[in-house]
Amino acid sequence: MRQRQWDRLLVKLIGIILINALIATIAFLIMGYSISMYYIRNETTPDPLTSNLAFLSVTFITIIIFVIGFSLMMRKTLRKITYLSSEIEQIASGDLGRTVEVEGRDELASLGQSVNWMSKQLQHLFEKERAHEEERNQLFSNLSHDLRTPLTSIRGYLQLLESERVMTDIERGHFNVLNEKTAQLEQLLDQLMDVNRLYSSQVTLSKHRMNISLLTTQLVHEMGPLFEEAGSRVSIDVQPDLYIEADQDQLIRVFQNLMSNALKYATSDGPIELTLVERDEHVLWQLCNETTPQTIASIDHLFDRTYRVDASRGETPGDGLGLSIARQIMLLHEGMLTAYASGGNRICFEANFPIERGSDSNRT
Repeated sequence: MRQRQWDRLLVKLIGIILINALIATIAFLIMGYSISMYYIRNETTPDPLTSNLAFLSVTFITIIIFVIGFSLMMRKTLRKITYLSSEIEQIASGDLGRTVEVEGRDELASLGQSVNWMSKQLQHLFEKERAHEEERNQLFSNLSHDLRTPLTSIRGYLQLLESERVMTDIERGHFNVLNEKTAQLEQLLDQLMDVNRLYSSQVTLSKHRMNISLLTTQLVHEMGPLFEEAGSRVSIDVQPDLYIEADQDQLIRVFQNLMSNALKYATSDGPIELTLVERDEHVLWQLCNETTPQTIASIDHLFDRTYRVDASRGETPGDGLGLSIARQIMLLHEGMLTAYASGGNRICFEANFPIERGSDSNRT
């Protein structure tokens, strides 16, 4: 059905071209005949230059007639196409549910109806996905609150047990394990609450102009002992005095998550390379390291909530929330956090920030 409609539109376009070509040809012949009759009546023969100029003039006028005729016949169609193009751009920019005015029963009217159907479907899918997201966030929130109460009781009894009883070495070992696992559960609940707040836009950033170069250098020095303990070599290349507008506490959390992730999954095949540069009016924070083939194979899912690489083995600590939280914090900063493979088993994480220009401008 739609193919036949577009075939009719093509036939109509070809018909308009042929009609205007015919009109232009007739006009060309009439003008040529009139010029010839003029010279015959005056019994004169034009020189070659005059003949060429006359021919060029007639040809030029013929082309103008064709263009004017084609424009007049296509004016309404072109106006509809321009209108549809503008409306589609508005829908593509996020104005879902927007509809276009449909006039007539021609092929462009059919296209307008298709655009309206597409816009409504996109709005429906978006609202459905948003409703599912709200349900998931509510589930996270309910689970966190429901687990917090018994966990608080467990923590209280552990403290009471430690203060009122002298334990044997075996009991102390069991107590320490229980205390450690309780702390891990508390940390996981805190992470779940943070995820819920971040994804439901309940976090208000306290942004200020900050030196990201200095912050990056400080964090690398602070985590230096951990890298040394893990046997990882760190190579750092930081462009000095780069400034961004950001919430420093949240940004520290992003960078610490990325560095901790490198500590967990980096192999000893090469150094961990950290780079901070200004590029195309953005500040690019990049962390690259050699990793496992499983991580490279899972690169499209690394930012999914609760996803862990090869989690079935349980070899690597973590809850699978760190990278998801880091990306959401970046989105709140109007930035982006991405991961990509850089040849072989090398993975790179890139945090991209809009640059901040001020009295102390970033230096290139």
